[in-house]
Amino acid sequence: MIALVLLDARYPPRLRDLARPPDPLWVDGDVTALPARSIAIVGTRRMTGYGERVAREIASACAVAGVVVVSGLAQGIDSAAHRGALDARGRTVAVLGEGIGLFIATTRGRRRPLVPRIRESGALVSEYAPTFCAQPWTFARRNATIAALAEAVVVVEAGEGSGALITADDARALGRPVYAVPGPLGSAASVGTNRLIASGAARALVGAAALLVGLEVAPAPAAAAADPILDALAAGALGADELRRRLRENESSLAGRLLRLTLAGRIMKTPDGRYRAV
Repeated sequence: MIALVLLDARYPPRLRDLARPPDPLWVDGDVTALPARSIAIVGTRRMTGYGERVAREIASACAVAGVVVVSGLAQGIDSAAHRGALDARGRTVAVLGEGIGLFIATTRGRRRPLVPRIRESGALVSEYAPTFCAQPWTFARRNATIAALAEAVVVVEAGEGSGALITADDARALGRPVYAVPGPLGSAASVGTNRLIASGAARALVGAAALLVGLEVAPAPAAAAADPILDALAAGALGADELRRRLRENESSLAGRLLRLTLAGRIMKTPDGRYRAV
């Protein structure tokens, strides 16, 4: 872990657009990921299956095109975005609202397996000392850092009062383009995104290709196909029988693929015997 001060040549230049750039900025991972071309993907912790799928698809497309995915490693959309980038063998940066050391020591659940993958293929970033404990106000400042690190911000799902809407406000203040994914009418998870679009505060995003075109990033000419098993598990855990029906694959072949994905840390078996993406 290193601390980058403002005078350090490695300090990410886009952060200098902030009125008060973090000084120092703590980084655990690949420092070169910070000034690279990047997109922030943010959203609600209470995501739907639709939101998870969209976040992963957009993050995967960005990663395959060589664009770093920035998010906040919160539960929900943030984690789905990081996972989508990593599964596509891309780079991702997680901006934390607490000290990196404390986060690594205390995080649990589905986010924990993401930590070593992010450190290996990107970086954990914080403006707080390694043992600093999260406070309500630290996440608002973290949101501004996310917006500043990225060239544009994509809000996938955001309910009423979602912190992702604060990130969108910060992005607009910094002159960053803001995109929002339209959601079903009446969906609590899409109230904020639909409002951003309706008010003109964000551009409607209907696919990753439009995002890359808007940023003048060429899509990868031969992107690797996503694993059908991971696609099937994007909306939640499934049993082996349901996976066989959906994928139309025989038992022995599917068992081998499930084992390989489990050993690779891409999926895990739940206590009730189903499989879910990690």
